[in-house]
Amino acid sequence: MSSSDSRVILLAVDDTDACQLMLQWVLDSHLLLPGGKVHLLHVTVRDATGSNHLPGADYFDQAHPHEAQRVVLAMLQRRFLGSLEQLGLRPTVHIVQASQDPKTVGRLICSKAQELRCSHVYLAAASGQHHHSSRGKLARMISGPGIKEYVQHHCSVPLTIVAAAGDTAEVAEFEAAAAAAAAAAGNRQPGIAGDVQGPAAE
Repeated sequence: MSSSDSRVILLAVDDTDACQLMLQWVLDSHLLLPGGKVHLLHVTVRDATGSNHLPGADYFDQAHPHEAQRVVLAMLQRRFLGSLEQLGLRPTVHIVQASQDPKTVGRLICSKAQELRCSHVYLAAASGQHHHSSRGKLARMISGPGIKEYVQHHCSVPLTIVAAAGDTAEVAEFEAAAAAAAAAAGNRQPGIAGDVQGPAAE
């Protein structure tokens, strides 16, 4: 099996320009190789009542899961899937519910990367005015503060963080720093409850 055939990429994305810049950097760097697999991970907020809150939208209760999914997929198509499909790539979309807590979201990213046996994770980060989104902090479930720090210290696969710096990107590469710690702890990895996988973009 060639390296391109075995390469599995996880792109953690939300409804922000920072994540679009991250994807553009990945595309410009020719990191999505033929024969590899691409996964998009998006997080929706689950509140105490069990309702989902979507960036730029109203609450959707469990009686309307298809409408909630439609809103998310429309955003993903507009920001990410269109660019990938133009290159002939057919990513799999994972829509996951989680509480609005940086450690929970970070733990979810690490868990999903391990579950999918990813060879690399790409994460966006933004700060200051470049972290602004008209949709508010719920739009920044992936690129928000605290998440990248958690993933950096706990992800068991190589990680690249692409940070917005104006119209350009500042890139930080990290080895699988958590791998040795996980092995020492008996490979105990924190799990995530309530994982809801969305449909493949096919």
